[in-house]
Amino acid sequence: MLKNLNRPSVWFALLGLTLLALHFWWQPSHVKQLGAELLHRYSLTMTFDAGNEDIVNRTYLPLTNDRQEVVNESLQSGTLEFTNDESLVGRQGIWTGFSTTPIRYSAIISSREQKYEIDPELDIPTDYPPHLKRWLEPTDVIQVNDPRILELWMNIQPKERKLLSTLRAIHDYTYNEIEGAPFKGTTDAITTMILKRASCNGKSRLFAALARLNGIPTRLVGGVILETSKKKTSHQWVEAYVQGHWVPFDPLNDYFAQIPHHYLELYIDDQALFSHTRNINFDYIFDIKREHIAAPLLRFDNDEGAFFNAASLLAKLGIENKTAGIFLLFPFVALLISFARNVFGIKTFGIFMPMLVSAACVYTGFWMGLIGFIGVLLTAWLGQMYFDKHKLLKIPRLAAIITLNTILFIGIFMVLGEQTPLQMGMMTLFPVVIISFIAERLSNMTQDNNWGELFITSMGSIVMITVCYLAFSSITLQSFFALFPETLLLVMAAQIFIGQWTGLRISEYMRFKGINKQNNTLGINQRNRDYVYRLNERKLLQLAIDKIETKKVLLQHGVPVPQTLDMCDSFRNLDEFVEHLRDFNSFVVKPNRGSQGNGILVIVKNDDGTFVTTSGKRLSLVDIRYHVSEIITGNFAQDGQPDTAYIEPLLIEHHGISKIANLGLSDIRVILCNQKIISCMLRVPTKLSDGKANLHQGAIGLSVDIETGITTKCSFKGKELKAHPDTGYDIVGVQVPFWNKIKQIAENSQKAIPLGYIGVDICIDEKLGPMVLEVNGRPGLEIQNVQHKGFSGEMETARDNT
Repeated sequence: MLKNLNRPSVWFALLGLTLLALHFWWQPSHVKQLGAELLHRYSLTMTFDAGNEDIVNRTYLPLTNDRQEVVNESLQSGTLEFTNDESLVGRQGIWTGFSTTPIRYSAIISSREQKYEIDPELDIPTDYPPHLKRWLEPTDVIQVNDPRILELWMNIQPKERKLLSTLRAIHDYTYNEIEGAPFKGTTDAITTMILKRASCNGKSRLFAALARLNGIPTRLVGGVILETSKKKTSHQWVEAYVQGHWVPFDPLNDYFAQIPHHYLELYIDDQALFSHTRNINFDYIFDIKREHIAAPLLRFDNDEGAFFNAASLLAKLGIENKTAGIFLLFPFVALLISFARNVFGIKTFGIFMPMLVSAACVYTGFWMGLIGFIGVLLTAWLGQMYFDKHKLLKIPRLAAIITLNTILFIGIFMVLGEQTPLQMGMMTLFPVVIISFIAERLSNMTQDNNWGELFITSMGSIVMITVCYLAFSSITLQSFFALFPETLLLVMAAQIFIGQWTGLRISEYMRFKGINKQNNTLGINQRNRDYVYRLNERKLLQLAIDKIETKKVLLQHGVPVPQTLDMCDSFRNLDEFVEHLRDFNSFVVKPNRGSQGNGILVIVKNDDGTFVTTSGKRLSLVDIRYHVSEIITGNFAQDGQPDTAYIEPLLIEHHGISKIANLGLSDIRVILCNQKIISCMLRVPTKLSDGKANLHQGAIGLSVDIETGITTKCSFKGKELKAHPDTGYDIVGVQVPFWNKIKQIAENSQKAIPLGYIGVDICIDEKLGPMVLEVNGRPGLEIQNVQHKGFSGEMETARDNT
C-alpha cells in the first residue's frame, strides 16, 4: 500500500481529486454550466466594382439587446475606412474610401425566443407618451388615413374592441388572407390589400397600418432569419407597443406576440438594409451556420473568484472559442492515443498524427476532413513514388511533396470559391505537412509489399482520427476542462499510470495467441519499462545504434566482426565512395544507424559495371549512387538524422547453413539478459525478404535449442513450417555450426557493450567462422512466436539475479 502511494500517478490523482472536490463544494453552480449553447455564425460578404472612384457602403449590423447578444465579431475590409454609427434605429456600419477588396463581416450570435401574454381584458390606451406618437402616424407606404384601410378594418374588426382581440384580428387577416410572395421591391399597405399578395414587408406594412388606425403604436423591424444557408433574403416583421413593451408579430410566418430564437434584429423602422454609391455593381450574400458551442467557452463569469474559467484566459490572448476548446482537450486526446497505443496496441501513421487531423476535422466537418486526409495522403504517396522514381534526395523530395499538396489545396480553394469561410486557419493546414512526411513510410510499406501492415496501420489511423474527433467535438468535455482545469492533473495521473503499466497490449493477445496460455509472454510495455529503460543506459543504446562504433568496441574486446571496406558520411565524398565499388565483385552497403534490415543493399556480382542483387535485380552505378545518397540523407536511419553509408564484404555462408537455402546471409539472433542467454533463433532469408535475414521483411525464423544448437521449430508469417518455402529443404533438426563458440561470442559481446538487455546478431562465414553483425539494445519479441514460448519469467529471474 505504501509502495503504491509513492507512485507519482497516485500523487497527481489525489491532488486532482482534492481540487475537484473543493471546486464542487465552492462553486456547485459550475456543474449546471456543462451544457451546450446553440449559436449562429452570421456572415455577410459585400462585393462591388468601384472602378477608380471612392465608394460609400452602408449596412446595419447586429447589436446586443435584451433578446440577442453579439458574442464576438470580426471584420475584413481591406483599405476601406470603417465607422460605427449607433442610433435609436440601429447600428450602421459605414465603409468609405477606395478599394476593390470585398467587405466581410462575421459574428457569433446568441439569441433566445421571446413570448408575451397579453391580458384579454386590456383596453387600447387612448393616450401615449410623446416619443411614441411617431409610431401612430401615416407614411408614404403605411397609409393609415386612406379610406380603404378604414373600410378593410370595418370588415374584419372583432365584436369586442379589446387590445388582444384587435391585434388578433389584424394578425389573422394579414397571415391568412394575404398570400405570401417572394420579395420584389417595396410593397405598400394599400397595394398589399388590393393584391392580397405580398412578401414580408408588404404584410408588415398592412399590419402596421391597421394597428395604427386602431391607436396601437406599431413599428417595423428588419433583420435576417438565421437558418443554415447561403442566401440574399432579409426579413421584416412588426412590433406593437403593449404596456411598456414592444411585442413582436410576424404575419408572414404566423408568430403572434412572439419571436423565435433564430430571428436576428438589425434595425428598427422602415429602413433599407443596404445603401451604397450608385453604379458600383454592388452585391451581397448572407452565410449562416448553426453551431453548438460549450457555454463556458463563451461565458466567463469569475465573480465568485475562487476558481477561474481556463477558456477566459485563452480568450484574453485572442484565441477563438472553438480553438480554445480544442487546445484545452489536447492533453485528454493525447491520453486517448496513449491508451490506444499502449493498452490496445493500435498502430497509426505517426503517433500523434490522428490528433492533428481530427482537430482539423472539427473545422472542416468530419467527413470532409477524413476525405481530405485520405486525399492528401494519396497525393503525398503518389508524389513520393513519382519523385523516388526520378531519384530525388530525401529532403528535396519531402519539400516537393509539401509543395504538391499545397498546390492541391490551392486548387480546392479555387473550386470552392472565395465565399468559402476560412476561419479554420492554420489548424486545418498544418496536418498537410505532417502527412507529407508520413508518405515516406507509406511508400516503404508498398515497395516492400507489406500490405497487411499497411492495412492495419491505415485502419488504426482512421479509428483514432474518429475517436479523437468525437472527443474534440464533445461539448461536455470542452465545458468540463474549461470550468474544471484541475482535471488536467487527473489526465496527467492517467498518462503516468499508462507509462508505468507493463501488461500485455490487446493486440499482443492476438499476436502471441499461440503462447499466451503459458502466461509467460513478454510484451512491448514490459520490455521497454522493466528491461530497456531499467537495464540499458542511454549512451550504450546510442552506441548500439551506431554500427560502426559498435564494431570498433567489439574488436577492442576480441569479438570478431566483418571488415569495414569503406565509409561515406557526406556528399563531398560520395562520388569517390561510389567509384570505389567498381573494385569489388560482391559487397554489402549498409546504413550505419538503420534498423530492421532497411537500407541494406546486397550485391552478389559485379557484371562489368552492372551490379546484381540477391534477387537478380540489375543496378547501375547511378542506381547505387542514389541509394547511398539516401543513406547519407538519413532516409533509413532510426532517428531520421544524416547517416553514414559503409561497405562490408559479402560473407560466404557456412555450408552447414547454406544447405538450407543459399538465398542470402542467415544470422543467429541471441537474446541475453545480464550475461544469461534467454532465447535464440536462426533467421533464414527467402525470396520474399530479398535475401535479408529480417522477419519483418519475410525471412524465416527457426527456434534454436540453447543447449544443443539444433533447430526445433519454424515460423514463417505466423505459420509453422517443416521445409523452406523456396527450396523445399528440411529446416527442422539442423545443427547450427560452432554453437558453443557462438554462445561465447554473444556473452563476450554483452561484456564489451554492457547493455543489461541485448540482442546479438551473429553470422557464420565459410572461412572466417562466427562474426557479430550488430547488437541491438531493443531486440524485438517475435522470437517468442518462433520459439512457441514466452520468456518473461526467464527475463525476470536474470534481472533479479544481477
